[in-house]
Order: sequence, then C-alpha cells, then structure tokens
Amino acid sequence: MSNTFADRLATAMKLKGIETPSGLSRETGIERSYMYRLASGKIDNPHKYVERLADATGVSAHWLGTGIGDPYDPEPEPTRPRPLNAVMLTHVTVVPPEGDWYEVTARVPDVFTSEQHKPRDKKLYEYYYVPETIECFTGFTLLVVERELRPGPGLFLAQREENGKKQLCSFMISYKGLDQTSTRQPDMQTIGRVRIMDYWELDMRR
Repeated sequence: MSNTFADRLATAMKLKGIETPSGLSRETGIERSYMYRLASGKIDNPHKYVERLADATGVSAHWLGTGIGDPYDPEPEPTRPRPLNAVMLTHVTVVPPEGDWYEVTARVPDVFTSEQHKPRDKKLYEYYYVPETIECFTGFTLLVVERELRPGPGLFLAQREENGKKQLCSFMISYKGLDQTSTRQPDMQTIGRVRIMDYWELDMRR
C-alpha cells in the first residue's frame, strides 16, 4: 500500500508515462498550481478529482483514493444500502391476557433484509404478539419463532391447555457438555425456537 496520495499519484503517472504534474494538468484540465500541490503532498486527498485523475492515468479510483489494493484492481461493487426500519406485512398471532388467540395481518420488522441475518425458509417462521403482560412475557412483546425443531440450546415457545383455554408459555434448553437440561413441562406443546424477541407496538386492527 502506498502511504500517501502523492505517492500513489506518482505511481499512477509513471504507469501512464506522464512525466510531470504539468502534463497531468493538461490531461485532466485541473489547474496546474493545484496539481503541483497534489504532487508535492500539500493536499492529502482531492476527493472531487480522484475519479478524473484515475481516468486520466488508467488506474483504479478506489486504489488511488484509499491505497487499498493494486492500481489495476477492478472497482469494488457499491454496497447495497440496507433499508432503514424495514418492515413487512405478515400474519401475526395475537395472544391477549384473556380470551381466545386471534390472527391479524400486521407490519413487523423485516429481518430478512439484513445481510447479517442468515435466513432459512421464510415459511418456517411464525410471529406471536403479546399486547399486555402475561405470566411469561411483558406487554408489547413480538416473538419471531422458527417452527423447525433442530437440536441445540435456546428459548422455546410453547402452549398448554388450562381450564379449556390455550395459554402461552416458554421453556429453556441448555447444555453442559453432552448433558441436556430442559425446563419443559409434560403439558407443554412446543411451538418452536424463539429467534427474535423485540419490543414492538403492533397495529392491532384485524
């Protein structure tokens, strides 16, 4: 890596066969006095002229501007911006403190837009929402649950029957060496592993 912009500019000029800053000034249309200041290191990085200087000398603008890579490396592809506050519409099961569970179509965080998220099949994910505090979750809790039960530790969502009504509950699985410990009770029916638990104000319109 060349240490300074002046070093890289000198390398670029040599590769192109341009002998003097005046010659490069004629090639680019950049003012001669400014070009001499670039060549002498008095200007660290002329951001507005990097593309023009790279075009004139035939080198990579990325290398010329940053010193990363080699003079003839291809330009890196622009990074796709991640949508801010990305949401998506999907079915959500609402679990009120009393009464029957019901479904709504609502906007939830779209984790699949994140490059850090390693999506599996979207169809394996279900969404549960707790609008008010219940025994195992506080109010305004959104749960993203993976239905596929693969081995491993974690927090799991479950349901149980109590007085003829479905109740939402949870249990933990942990490992110490090869020994597995589970807090699951016999009356719990496993829904899936909780992948994301977030504080979220859901639009409750059905």
